[in-house]
Amino acid sequence: MLARAATLLIRHAEAVQAPAAVHFVSALAVSSPLLGPLVTPASIPSQSRMMSAAAAPSPTAEIKLPTAPLQLPGTSASIATLAWQCAFKENVLDKVQDEIHQMAEVIRTLPELRRLATDPFVPTVVRKAIVESIMKDSKATEVTKRLFVSMAEENCLAAVFEVAAAFDDLQLADKKEVYVTIVTAAPLDKMEKIELRKQAEAFVPPGFKLVSKEKLDKKLLGGFILEFEDRLVDMSKAKKIEEYNNMVARLEADLL
Repeated sequence: MLARAATLLIRHAEAVQAPAAVHFVSALAVSSPLLGPLVTPASIPSQSRMMSAAAAPSPTAEIKLPTAPLQLPGTSASIATLAWQCAFKENVLDKVQDEIHQMAEVIRTLPELRRLATDPFVPTVVRKAIVESIMKDSKATEVTKRLFVSMAEENCLAAVFEVAAAFDDLQLADKKEVYVTIVTAAPLDKMEKIELRKQAEAFVPPGFKLVSKEKLDKKLLGGFILEFEDRLVDMSKAKKIEEYNNMVARLEADLL
Protein backbone atom coordinates (compact mmCIF):
# COMPACT_ATOMS: atom_id res chain seq x y z
CA MET A 1 0.00 0.00 0.00
CA LEU A 2 2.83 2.40 0.84
CA ALA A 3 4.53 1.70 -2.48
CA ARG A 4 1.31 2.21 -4.48
CA ALA A 5 0.48 5.41 -2.61
CA ALA A 6 3.95 6.78 -3.27
CA THR A 7 3.69 5.99 -6.98
CA LEU A 8 0.33 7.76 -7.37
CA LEU A 9 1.47 10.78 -5.37
CA ILE A 10 4.64 11.19 -7.39
CA ARG A 11 2.80 11.00 -10.71
CA HIS A 12 0.27 13.52 -9.49
CA ALA A 13 2.88 15.92 -8.17
CA GLU A 14 4.89 15.85 -11.40
CA ALA A 15 1.79 16.95 -13.31
CA VAL A 16 1.38 20.20 -11.40
CA GLN A 17 3.27 23.46 -11.71
CA ALA A 18 5.21 24.98 -8.82
CA PRO A 19 2.38 27.27 -7.60
CA ALA A 20 0.01 24.32 -7.55
CA ALA A 21 2.59 22.28 -5.66
CA VAL A 22 2.75 25.02 -3.04
CA HIS A 23 -1.01 24.81 -2.68
CA PHE A 24 -0.72 21.02 -2.45
CA VAL A 25 1.69 21.35 0.48
CA SER A 26 -0.62 23.79 2.26
CA ALA A 27 -3.56 21.45 1.81
CA LEU A 28 -1.69 18.68 3.60
CA ALA A 29 -1.62 20.74 6.81
CA VAL A 30 1.35 18.79 8.16
CA SER A 31 4.25 20.52 9.87
CA SER A 32 7.03 18.02 10.55
CA PRO A 33 10.51 19.55 10.83
CA LEU A 34 13.00 16.90 11.86
CA LEU A 35 12.81 15.86 15.49
CA GLY A 36 10.75 18.89 16.46
CA PRO A 37 11.29 20.87 19.63
CA LEU A 38 13.70 18.30 21.04
CA VAL A 39 16.44 19.88 18.96
CA THR A 40 18.38 23.05 19.57
CA PRO A 41 20.50 24.59 16.78
CA ALA A 42 23.61 24.33 18.93
CA SER A 43 23.19 20.56 19.21
CA ILE A 44 23.24 20.00 15.44
CA PRO A 45 26.45 19.52 13.43
CA SER A 46 26.93 22.30 10.89
CA GLN A 47 26.77 19.76 8.05
CA SER A 48 23.20 18.81 8.93
CA ARG A 49 21.51 22.16 9.47
CA MET A 50 18.38 20.74 7.88
CA MET A 51 17.43 19.36 11.25
CA SER A 52 17.20 22.79 12.89
CA ALA A 53 14.02 23.63 10.97
CA ALA A 54 11.94 22.91 14.05
CA ALA A 55 9.62 25.25 15.80
CA ALA A 56 12.01 27.14 18.03
CA PRO A 57 11.79 26.18 21.71
CA SER A 58 11.59 28.79 24.39
CA PRO A 59 14.88 30.72 24.63
CA THR A 60 14.98 29.99 28.35
CA ALA A 61 14.38 26.26 27.92
CA GLU A 62 17.51 24.16 27.68
CA ILE A 63 16.89 20.94 25.76
CA LYS A 64 19.05 18.03 26.85
CA LEU A 65 19.41 14.97 24.66
CA PRO A 66 20.93 11.68 25.82
CA THR A 67 24.54 11.02 24.93
CA ALA A 68 24.95 8.73 21.93
CA PRO A 69 26.80 5.47 22.68
CA LEU A 70 29.09 5.92 19.70
CA GLN A 71 30.73 8.84 17.91
CA LEU A 72 30.41 8.35 14.15
CA PRO A 73 31.90 10.61 11.43
CA GLY A 74 30.02 12.04 8.48
CA THR A 75 26.81 13.89 7.70
CA SER A 76 24.63 10.77 7.44
CA ALA A 77 25.96 9.56 10.78
CA SER A 78 25.18 12.95 12.32
CA ILE A 79 21.58 12.68 11.11
CA ALA A 80 21.34 9.11 12.45
CA THR A 81 22.84 10.15 15.78
CA LEU A 82 20.34 12.94 16.32
CA ALA A 83 17.47 10.66 15.31
CA TRP A 84 18.78 8.03 17.72
CA GLN A 85 19.00 10.55 20.57
CA CYS A 86 15.42 11.67 20.07
CA ALA A 87 14.16 8.11 19.63
CA PHE A 88 15.91 7.20 22.87
CA LYS A 89 14.31 10.14 24.64
CA GLU A 90 10.86 9.07 23.42
CA ASN A 91 11.56 5.37 24.13
CA VAL A 92 10.94 4.25 20.52
CA LEU A 93 14.41 3.13 19.46
CA ASP A 94 13.50 -0.29 18.03
CA LYS A 95 10.42 1.07 16.24
CA VAL A 96 12.34 3.93 14.63
CA GLN A 97 15.10 1.55 13.56
CA ASP A 98 12.56 -0.72 11.88
CA GLU A 99 10.78 2.21 10.19
CA ILE A 100 14.02 3.62 8.77
CA HIS A 101 14.81 0.23 7.24
CA GLN A 102 11.28 -0.06 5.83
CA MET A 103 11.61 3.33 4.15
CA ALA A 104 15.04 2.42 2.82
CA GLU A 105 13.62 -0.76 1.29
CA VAL A 106 10.76 1.16 -0.35
CA ILE A 107 13.19 3.67 -1.86
CA ARG A 108 15.42 0.84 -3.06
CA THR A 109 12.66 -1.18 -4.73
CA LEU A 110 10.20 1.44 -5.98
CA PRO A 111 11.52 3.26 -9.09
CA GLU A 112 9.28 6.32 -8.64
CA LEU A 113 10.35 6.88 -5.06
CA ARG A 114 13.98 6.13 -5.90
CA ARG A 115 13.84 8.85 -8.53
CA LEU A 116 12.30 11.21 -5.98
CA ALA A 117 15.23 10.51 -3.66
CA THR A 118 17.99 10.85 -6.25
CA ASP A 119 16.82 13.37 -8.86
CA PRO A 120 18.06 16.86 -7.87
CA PHE A 121 15.68 18.46 -10.39
CA VAL A 122 12.53 17.40 -8.55
CA PRO A 123 11.27 20.63 -6.90
CA THR A 124 11.82 20.65 -3.15
CA VAL A 125 8.20 21.61 -2.52
CA VAL A 126 7.02 18.57 -4.50
CA ARG A 127 9.45 16.21 -2.81
CA LYS A 128 8.45 17.42 0.65
CA ALA A 129 4.74 17.27 -0.15
CA ILE A 130 4.98 13.67 -1.33
CA VAL A 131 6.91 12.49 1.71
CA GLU A 132 4.55 14.36 4.04
CA SER A 133 1.58 12.68 2.37
CA ILE A 134 3.17 9.23 2.63
CA MET A 135 3.94 9.78 6.30
CA LYS A 136 0.74 11.61 7.23
CA ASP A 137 -1.53 8.59 7.58
CA SER A 138 1.16 6.05 8.38
CA LYS A 139 1.61 4.45 11.76
CA ALA A 140 5.20 5.64 11.94
CA THR A 141 6.51 7.40 15.01
CA GLU A 142 6.73 11.18 15.01
CA VAL A 143 10.52 10.89 15.13
CA THR A 144 10.51 8.94 11.85
CA LYS A 145 7.99 11.26 10.21
CA ARG A 146 9.98 14.38 11.05
CA LEU A 147 13.22 12.69 10.03
CA PHE A 148 12.10 11.91 6.47
CA VAL A 149 10.23 15.17 5.90
CA SER A 150 13.38 17.10 6.78
CA MET A 151 15.55 14.84 4.61
CA ALA A 152 13.13 15.48 1.74
CA GLU A 153 13.41 19.25 2.29
CA GLU A 154 17.18 19.09 2.01
CA ASN A 155 17.26 16.62 -0.90
CA CYS A 156 19.16 13.98 1.04
CA LEU A 157 16.68 11.10 0.93
CA ALA A 158 19.26 9.11 -1.00
CA ALA A 159 21.35 9.02 2.19
CA VAL A 160 18.72 6.85 3.90
CA PHE A 161 20.88 3.74 3.46
CA GLU A 162 23.85 5.33 5.22
CA VAL A 163 21.54 6.71 7.91
CA ALA A 164 20.06 3.24 8.46
CA ALA A 165 23.51 1.65 8.74
CA ALA A 166 24.68 4.30 11.21
CA PHE A 167 21.50 3.88 13.28
CA ASP A 168 22.20 0.13 13.41
CA ASP A 169 25.72 0.80 14.67
CA LEU A 170 24.35 3.05 17.40
CA GLN A 171 21.82 0.41 18.42
CA LEU A 172 24.46 -2.30 18.67
CA ALA A 173 26.73 -0.03 20.68
CA ASP A 174 23.88 0.90 23.02
CA LYS A 175 22.87 -2.71 23.62
CA LYS A 176 26.52 -3.75 23.80
CA GLU A 177 25.73 -6.78 21.68
CA VAL A 178 27.59 -8.34 18.77
CA TYR A 179 25.60 -10.68 16.54
CA VAL A 180 27.15 -13.67 14.81
CA THR A 181 25.76 -16.52 12.72
CA ILE A 182 27.74 -19.74 13.03
CA VAL A 183 27.42 -21.62 9.73
CA THR A 184 28.39 -25.30 9.55
CA ALA A 185 27.87 -28.20 7.17
CA ALA A 186 26.35 -30.46 9.85
CA PRO A 187 24.64 -29.95 13.23
CA LEU A 188 27.00 -29.24 16.13
CA ASP A 189 27.24 -31.24 19.32
CA LYS A 190 27.53 -29.53 22.70
CA MET A 191 31.34 -29.43 22.80
CA GLU A 192 31.57 -28.13 19.22
CA LYS A 193 29.14 -25.32 20.06
CA ILE A 194 31.24 -24.29 23.04
CA GLU A 195 34.45 -24.36 21.01
CA LEU A 196 33.05 -22.32 18.10
CA ARG A 197 31.53 -19.79 20.48
CA LYS A 198 34.96 -19.30 22.07
CA GLN A 199 36.44 -18.64 18.65
CA ALA A 200 33.69 -16.14 17.87
CA GLU A 201 34.20 -14.35 21.18
CA ALA A 202 37.77 -13.56 20.14
CA PHE A 203 36.28 -11.01 17.69
CA VAL A 204 34.04 -9.34 20.30
CA PRO A 205 35.26 -6.06 21.87
CA PRO A 206 35.65 -6.03 25.66
CA GLY A 207 32.41 -5.27 27.49
CA PHE A 208 30.19 -6.53 24.65
CA LYS A 209 27.96 -9.58 24.70
CA LEU A 210 28.01 -12.16 21.91
CA VAL A 211 24.60 -13.16 20.57
CA SER A 212 24.86 -16.20 18.31
CA LYS A 213 22.63 -18.33 16.13
CA GLU A 214 23.36 -21.39 14.04
CA LYS A 215 22.76 -22.15 10.38
CA LEU A 216 23.40 -25.23 8.23
CA ASP A 217 24.93 -25.10 4.76
CA LYS A 218 26.06 -28.43 3.31
CA LYS A 219 28.02 -26.61 0.59
CA LEU A 220 30.68 -25.81 3.21
CA LEU A 221 31.69 -29.56 3.16
CA GLY A 222 33.17 -29.10 6.62
CA GLY A 223 34.66 -26.47 8.93
CA PHE A 224 32.68 -23.33 9.73
CA ILE A 225 31.93 -19.71 8.85
CA LEU A 226 31.42 -16.90 11.36
CA GLU A 227 29.13 -14.23 9.89
CA PHE A 228 29.38 -10.97 11.84
CA GLU A 229 27.67 -7.67 10.99
CA ASP A 230 30.92 -6.23 9.65
CA ARG A 231 33.11 -9.21 8.79
CA LEU A 232 33.17 -12.79 7.58
CA VAL A 233 35.51 -15.44 8.99
CA ASP A 234 35.53 -18.35 6.52
CA MET A 235 37.23 -21.49 7.86
CA SER A 236 35.20 -23.92 5.77
CA LYS A 237 36.56 -26.89 3.85
CA ALA A 238 35.00 -25.50 0.68
CA LYS A 239 37.01 -22.29 1.08
CA LYS A 240 40.25 -24.25 1.60
CA ILE A 241 39.57 -26.33 -1.50
CA GLU A 242 38.88 -23.15 -3.49
CA GLU A 243 42.13 -21.57 -2.29
CA TYR A 244 44.06 -24.74 -3.12
CA ASN A 245 42.58 -24.91 -6.63
CA ASN A 246 43.39 -21.24 -7.19
CA MET A 247 46.99 -21.81 -6.10
CA VAL A 248 47.36 -24.79 -8.43
CA ALA A 249 45.89 -22.75 -11.30
CA ARG A 250 48.40 -19.95 -10.69
CA LEU A 251 51.31 -22.41 -10.58
CA GLU A 252 50.17 -24.02 -13.84
CA ALA A 253 49.84 -20.58 -15.44
CA ASP A 254 53.41 -19.71 -14.38
CA LEU A 255 54.75 -22.90 -15.96
CA LEU A 256 53.15 -22.19 -19.33
